[in-house]
Amino acid sequence: MTAAATPSSPLPSDTPVCSGCATVSEQVREGHPWCDVCGWYLVYDPDHSDWTSFAERKYRRRAADYERRVTASAEQVHRASAALRDRVPDGWRVSACQHGDGAIHTVDIRPPTGTIDATACLTPPDDDGGWHVRVHNRAQRIDFPLYRAGGARAASFASPGDALDAAVNALRVEIAGATTRR
Repeated sequence: MTAAATPSSPLPSDTPVCSGCATVSEQVREGHPWCDVCGWYLVYDPDHSDWTSFAERKYRRRAADYERRVTASAEQVHRASAALRDRVPDGWRVSACQHGDGAIHTVDIRPPTGTIDATACLTPPDDDGGWHVRVHNRAQRIDFPLYRAGGARAASFASPGDALDAAVNALRVEIAGATTRR
C-alpha cells in the first residue's frame, strides 16, 4: 500500500510515510516503523515534518547546523572587518571574504601590494574556541595555521583584534623570509 501526502489530503505526522519512496509503513521492527521498499528504519524528523531514515535525519541536522555556522560567520566577519580596518598598518587591506559558495566567511588580511603574494585568513569562532588564523603564501605554495607555543594545537584568539595582531606578525615574517630568499 503506497500513499503520498498531497496538499489536499495530508497524512497526520504519526502515520509513518517514508520520505524516500512515499510508502506507508505497516511494519514495526525493534520498536521503529520499517520501510519494506527502502529497507530502513523510519524516524520522525520534526524539522522537516516527515519520516525518514536515521542516517538522513542525521545528515539533515548536520547540514542545518553547518548552514547556521555559515550565517553566524557572515555576521561575525561583517562586524569584525569594519572594526579591524582602522587597526591594520598603512597600505594593508582588510576584506570580508567567502572563499566558496556555502563556505565559512573569513576576514582576509593582505600586506601592501608588491611585498609578497600572501594572505592571512581570520576565521570566526565556533563552538570550540576563538578566532583562528591561517596564512596562505602562494609564492612558496604553503598554507598553515598559526600554533601556540608548546604543542600541536592551532592558536585560538579571544578577539578579532588579537587575531589581527598575530596575522600581521606572521605575514611580516613571510615578507622577511621572501626578501632573504631573493
